[in-house]
Amino acid sequence: MPKNKNIVIAISGMLAVCGLSLGAVNTTIIGMVSSDPGQAGVAIDGARVSSNATLFDGSQVASAGYSRLQLNSGTRVNLSANSTLRVFANHASLESGASELQGGMGYAIDARSLRIKPAEEGSIARVRLDGEQRVLVTAVAAPVNVWNSAGVLVARVLPESPMSFLPQAAASNAFSNSGCVINKSGAPVLADETGNQVFELRSGASGVDPRTFVGKRASVSGTLNSSMTPIAGATQVVVVTAMTIRTGADCAPIAAKIGGTMTIAGVSALGAAPAVPVVAAGAAAGSGALIGGVVAVFATAGILGGMAAAGVFNKSP
Repeated sequence: MPKNKNIVIAISGMLAVCGLSLGAVNTTIIGMVSSDPGQAGVAIDGARVSSNATLFDGSQVASAGYSRLQLNSGTRVNLSANSTLRVFANHASLESGASELQGGMGYAIDARSLRIKPAEEGSIARVRLDGEQRVLVTAVAAPVNVWNSAGVLVARVLPESPMSFLPQAAASNAFSNSGCVINKSGAPVLADETGNQVFELRSGASGVDPRTFVGKRASVSGTLNSSMTPIAGATQVVVVTAMTIRTGADCAPIAAKIGGTMTIAGVSALGAAPAVPVVAAGAAAGSGALIGGVVAVFATAGILGGMAAAGVFNKSP
């Protein structure tokens, strides 16, 4: 074989190997990242870039100042100063700091073991990692849903009602919460102190009858069942294992807010009720809730609202 032919074959082999190597690298472009003039800029996968740069699927974006990620899908993800985010075509994972999701009904922000997604068109989700464990979530303009790692809906965050979440080492469908038991559309439901979180209560093998608690405050333990469809206005179905009466303010305002009543008239029979233990007067109700393995506690409006006031994000969409 001629010498020059051997050289051609060798070069062809080298090009084939190079082609395979380049093909193995993920070069899917999913959008652009930019920062305002005068900002400290951003780093992508550890390399400092100019104020505008291309985003690839799986890129890690570290922002020294406020920056914007505009995805090809139309979704916009804002990143506050000193924050880090790993961004993919269908979701982003917040690794530090705070982020804001706009215009992405099918898009999500993962924060620790939680997944935060817009619940309606026009929803804007603001998410911040707080300390070593907590996740702070606020909704702007429309509700935002929060899911746990097992895909169980643990909260529906409403505008002006930011929430703080603390994942716990508990079953992913565990439920323990306090509030008012109301008759809504012929079913007993548990509503929290604001009426924003509503769970339909159903009797299980324990034989506990939620009807006997209608019109009262109660603590409820049980399991979330995502295969059951809740009544309109409720986010999840809870199969009850235990209920305990608690003291507190009148439940009538909560019943009026969610469109329910304080009587059991029209509620389907659920079987005989067991003896009801009573908690001592003065016990705190609604201070926290274990929902789907997550302790959800209402945050003060200033915690997350201050993110906009301090210029982290714009106050308006």
